[in-house]
Amino acid sequence: MLAQYFEDGGPVMYLVLVAWVIVLAGVLDRVAYLAGRVWRRPLERARVLLDAGERVLARERLEVERGSQRRGLTRIDSVSQLAPSIGLFGTVLGIAQSFFARGADLGLAAPEVLASGLATALFTTIGGLVVFLFGQVFLIVWGEWESSCERHTRELLEGVKRS
Repeated sequence: MLAQYFEDGGPVMYLVLVAWVIVLAGVLDRVAYLAGRVWRRPLERARVLLDAGERVLARERLEVERGSQRRGLTRIDSVSQLAPSIGLFGTVLGIAQSFFARGADLGLAAPEVLASGLATALFTTIGGLVVFLFGQVFLIVWGEWESSCERHTRELLEGVKRS
C-alpha cells in the first residue's frame, strides 16, 4: 500500500524520500547520543570534579557536552522545514499534469488523467508534511529535554558557588 502511494506521488516523491532519510538519520543520531549520554552520565562526572575542587575542568566538560548535545539539530530543522516545499512542488506538478495532459494521447479517459494528477498532488503534499511534522515534533521534544538538562546543570553549578 505504501509503495503504491509512493508510486502515485511521482518523481518528486524521491526528493521527499531523501528528506525523510536525512531527517530520520538525524533523529536516530540524536537518540544514539542520548543513549551514550545515559551511559556516560556527564552531570555525575561534573559533580565529582566539582567536589574535588576542579571547577574549571567541570565547566569545560559541561560545555563540551552542551556542544555535543546540539550537534545535528540544525540539519534536522532545515531539511524538515524544506520538506513541505518539496511536497508543494509535487502538488504543482500534479495539478499541471492534470490540466495539461491529453487523455486521448495517453489512451486514458479524462477522469483517469485528472485522478492521476491529483494523486500526485496529494501524495507529495502528504509526504512533505509527514517529514515536516516528524522533524519538528522531535525538535520540540528535544528542546524540552535540553531545557531540563540546562536547569540541572545550572543548579549543579550554583550549588558549588554557594558552598
